[in-house]
Amino acid sequence: MTKFKLCGLRSIEDIEIANRYHPDYVGFVFAPSKRQVTKEQAKKLITQLNPAILPVGVFVNTPLEELLEISHTAELKVIQLHGEESPELVKRLKQNSSCEVWKAIRVKNEESVKGLERYQADRYLMDAYQSGAYGGSGKQFQWELIQHLPKERLILAGGLNRKNLIEAVTTVRPYAVDLSSGAETDGHKDESKVKQLIELMKGVS
Repeated sequence: MTKFKLCGLRSIEDIEIANRYHPDYVGFVFAPSKRQVTKEQAKKLITQLNPAILPVGVFVNTPLEELLEISHTAELKVIQLHGEESPELVKRLKQNSSCEVWKAIRVKNEESVKGLERYQADRYLMDAYQSGAYGGSGKQFQWELIQHLPKERLILAGGLNRKNLIEAVTTVRPYAVDLSSGAETDGHKDESKVKQLIELMKGVS
């Protein structure tokens, strides 16, 4: 069954929604964003999270020492790298942390998805390319560009919502899907949308 990640949590209300509907993962954004949280805020929220739901930290071009400090303080289970992090940083992070490491790739064309194995990440999150942005744009990319990649290591993001989620899962067959803006109304997590999205996932996977 394809797993579900609800990203961009930033309030106790978001945590309560997650606890009611049980996504497999929830994401906390530590990079500059309207959804950004501090390590102290994340730690406080994660203490209220159902232990069966795995917390993911989303980072952009963060130094190794800071990655290790935040992931330890907040008790993250997954570190998601969403910038231009090098294969060497991924290697050192895996050597020094017990967290799973996901490397995000901004998909623009065939060239942008070549040579992923150089990162040696646990999984690869495929998001839409947008100039000047590192993700969270709500844009969809051409899924056929990643059809040749190992499905069990792919996390599909980028413009997913209630209208295209079933098509996305049945077309790409990723390990997981990642939604943020597609589960929101007016910039805030919408409980009815989260409920519907997770029910859709259970029906199609």
